[in-house]
Amino acid sequence: MLMKLNHEAFLLMKQGTKTIEIRLNDSKRAQLKKGQNVVFTDLESGEQLLVDIINIYRFSTFLELYQKFGGIQVGSEEHDSVDKMVSQTYEIYSRKQEQDFGVLAIEVKVIL
Repeated sequence: MLMKLNHEAFLLMKQGTKTIEIRLNDSKRAQLKKGQNVVFTDLESGEQLLVDIINIYRFSTFLELYQKFGGIQVGSEEHDSVDKMVSQTYEIYSRKQEQDFGVLAIEVKVIL
């Protein structure tokens, strides 16, 4: 499967510090499985990164997700509050999308 990442998130994943990718549980992501490979493409440079899915966690809301995973794991600052991370995520996804699909925390390990 192919997915795109903004430049900053791509670099953090490449460095191995961002190990949780957050997505809506839409029809494309609902097909993801533990052990599957995903290729992430940097939206700025076009560079690609191959990762292995270690685990997939499903949540109803971003709030629930960030209560379990936070800080560096998800690409935020170490001491960012749950409220701040949720607010930043709503700049990307709407509350309606969250309600319609639910959300995923996709735990990954970089292969290449």
